[in-house]
Amino acid sequence: MWKDDLPNSLFIQMILLDDSRLNDILEQQQLGMNCYVHRQTGQLITVPDPDQFSELETQDWQADIHQLETSPEQYWPVPRLSSRDQFRFMEAFVDQLPEGAFQSKLLAILSRPKPFRHFKDAIDRSGSYRLAWFAFRDEQTLLWLKGQLALVE
Repeated sequence: MWKDDLPNSLFIQMILLDDSRLNDILEQQQLGMNCYVHRQTGQLITVPDPDQFSELETQDWQADIHQLETSPEQYWPVPRLSSRDQFRFMEAFVDQLPEGAFQSKLLAILSRPKPFRHFKDAIDRSGSYRLAWFAFRDEQTLLWLKGQLALVE
């Protein structure tokens, strides 16, 4: 089986990462974890982001942290989605909405200070658009991660 035969999968130096594994990575990142993929085995190691967790909270991950520190060249650090990319997803979501009051409201929110907070509040109160936003965001995030992984192939 060749890489081209696997449209919903990616290889990192011949390691297959399917959509399920990619979604696992994204979920771990949303929980504040840093993710690393072993370049030969595809093993996923997740450790708490030191900017988000205290040293006391990271004790359970000391073996994994030590493994990463002693052989960093063996692991590929999975990049995190930037706030700029997240903002682009919000813009793209608004652009694909039908023209109307809700789209206009979201467009105005995106041009104001603190757009993330206001966008979240508007989406949370929007009823059916809330689920559509989460599905859109998750799909875009998965596509973004696949694009990032393609850069290291």
